[in-house]
Amino acid sequence: MKCQRQIARICWQDRIRNTEVTTLNGLSPVSESIIRRRNLLFGHVTRLAEDTPAHQALRCHVDMTLGHFPDRSWRRRPGRPRNSWLDQLRGDNSSPADLWR
Repeated sequence: MKCQRQIARICWQDRIRNTEVTTLNGLSPVSESIIRRRNLLFGHVTRLAEDTPAHQALRCHVDMTLGHFPDRSWRRRPGRPRNSWLDQLRGDNSSPADLWR
């Protein structure tokens, strides 16, 4: 956003909203480009060969979101779970299992 403000020669003291700055410059918001890149990366990982570790990890996570755990003794570590890349994907779109299909 700072770069877009510099392009439009808007000082931080002018109190102009970020949405107005993006419409002035004619650029898309940064959040949209981040979401688009995240979806592109997901598509790339899903198209990898099945023996690739990244593909296997993604497949395991998709299976866990569907309720299929690796084995009965599997549990998460205690404490607050971190927000992962797939959690962000789920927030942007729908579940990774739907995107997988």
